[in-house]
Amino acid sequence: MEFLDKPGKTLRIALVFPPAMPPASPPLGIAALKPYLESAANVEVRNFDLNLAYFEQAFRWLDDGRLRMRLRNMDFRETAEKLAAARDFFLGRQGIDRFFDLVSYNEHAGTYAGFCSVLNGLFDNFARKIILGLPAPPLVNAFFEELIAPLKAFQPGMIGFSILFSQQLFFALALSKLCGEPPQPGCALAKSLRGGVSPLTDCALAKSPRVKEGGESPQAFGVKTVFGGATFSVMPDPGRLLAGPIPVYLGAEPREADISRLIDYLIVGEGERGMEALAKFQVSGDGEAASGSDQLCSVPGLIHMRDGKRFTNPAEAPLGLNELPLPDFSDFNLQKYHSPIPVLPYLSSRGCPWRRCAFCTHQKTYLDYREEDTSITAGRLSALHEKYNVSHFCLVDEMVRPRRLERIATDLLTGGVQIHFSAYAKPSGFSPRLLENAHRAGLRLLMWGLESASQRLLDLMCKGTNSKEIGTILSSARKAGVWNLLFVILGFPTETRAEWLSTLDFLESNQESVHALSRSRFILVEGSDVFSNPQLYGIKRVIDRPRRDPVSIAYDYEVTEGLTPEEGAVMFEQSLARLSGIGASPWFGQFREHMLLYASEFSDQWLD
Repeated sequence: MEFLDKPGKTLRIALVFPPAMPPASPPLGIAALKPYLESAANVEVRNFDLNLAYFEQAFRWLDDGRLRMRLRNMDFRETAEKLAAARDFFLGRQGIDRFFDLVSYNEHAGTYAGFCSVLNGLFDNFARKIILGLPAPPLVNAFFEELIAPLKAFQPGMIGFSILFSQQLFFALALSKLCGEPPQPGCALAKSLRGGVSPLTDCALAKSPRVKEGGESPQAFGVKTVFGGATFSVMPDPGRLLAGPIPVYLGAEPREADISRLIDYLIVGEGERGMEALAKFQVSGDGEAASGSDQLCSVPGLIHMRDGKRFTNPAEAPLGLNELPLPDFSDFNLQKYHSPIPVLPYLSSRGCPWRRCAFCTHQKTYLDYREEDTSITAGRLSALHEKYNVSHFCLVDEMVRPRRLERIATDLLTGGVQIHFSAYAKPSGFSPRLLENAHRAGLRLLMWGLESASQRLLDLMCKGTNSKEIGTILSSARKAGVWNLLFVILGFPTETRAEWLSTLDFLESNQESVHALSRSRFILVEGSDVFSNPQLYGIKRVIDRPRRDPVSIAYDYEVTEGLTPEEGAVMFEQSLARLSGIGASPWFGQFREHMLLYASEFSDQWLD
């Protein structure tokens, strides 16, 4: 990929959001980074949502027979037709009234979710093979090469991969490797290679000659690759990705891969200033020289290797949010996202104002907690509404405090902004008047961190909530026309069977006000207070996982009291029947943009 010059611009930067997660809305991180870089450095930036492209391409390949998949007892063709119908349903092509039919929604959402699980499992395995240089069907390489063709056509001098979730890492590494290789020649489909990744499914790709092992890195073609995103902020040692071989699992079998040649630079924490500094190095012509000098030591948050030694730079003071430019979604076709009505994400604060939950590591994602002025938030939501003709927004702040939500609502009402939005919150301090005012301003969905109905556990978790108030808050939200999604955790250390059953009883007794659940089992993760002080939480032994995946921060453990992890797993499975009966749809916890649309459509109603 040789760089093509363009008058007035001296560097092209491609920002990439890799697979794989349901593409219901565009990625915010690269949409926010693009205008910042273009205003701070003499560069041309283009955003590539390869996550959406990956799903759209998979549907095309299913339709023309290049990708063959079987769901449950259906044959390949019937499966392709069923999946095409689910995609059309999510795109609103079967009519918006049909989308808002809950029976139809649950049917299509279940099909779509099953497809995502199978597709992502299959191609994650293929991505790992590409990284390891192992044989794979040429059709796999053809799939990935078709995926990155627009990226290669742009001919960037720098590619930035934005890794929001850990499952994106191996996809990004495979894409980085393929960006540095010449395209593989096409190959006709011959006999099928059956490869199931689920007992309910079969997938088939073409059998054909083996692909070559290894391959050139992007650096060989003069393209600098930069990895960054929230995943690296919570990793205990992200620099190990650059420092030598790492374990890469194919099923239960560990292999080793030296991925350092696929990553030039790693930026940990908030990426604006680090990417700006790297871009200026490249624009000035110092980029190549800087790799062997001390200049890179001034790049905020940068991890890089020099002469076999790892260097980690400190972050600079956090940016003020009021001065940042409006996110730029212009590189994304909003009509192609798998939602019948476009939904945009927006971040009005960074960090968590609470930062005390014992199980959480989200507070490590940002340098510090700070807020955008609520008048600016209202103005920017209005600007995005006008620019993109979008009326639904997901506020993806870690948590919106009651007083802040009240100010946002007041500013939206004062400005006459006609939108609907969702937000994350802690069920504490929300009065009926506040919720009614927020509803008038467009609030339609609150996603609450309930976790448990046991006050003892809430105190142990340092949630700062009162179990006796939570039901009243949920009821007030429902009466105001705001839907409630609750996050629930089973198996927090020392939790007893009786305490878990009391949470189930709470959910059932308040189910009139519980529109959806997102349920999960407790996971002990490095960086949380439970991990740092296990004895305070009834954990007698923390057990490392041998040859762990490089992005894994989860640990096994043994407890002195309460449910063991194994007992918790059994109870969780036993509770699924009761849990599935609570809320409008079991899929709203996964497709939260869709839940916002339902909450907006049926604001004053409850769906049976």
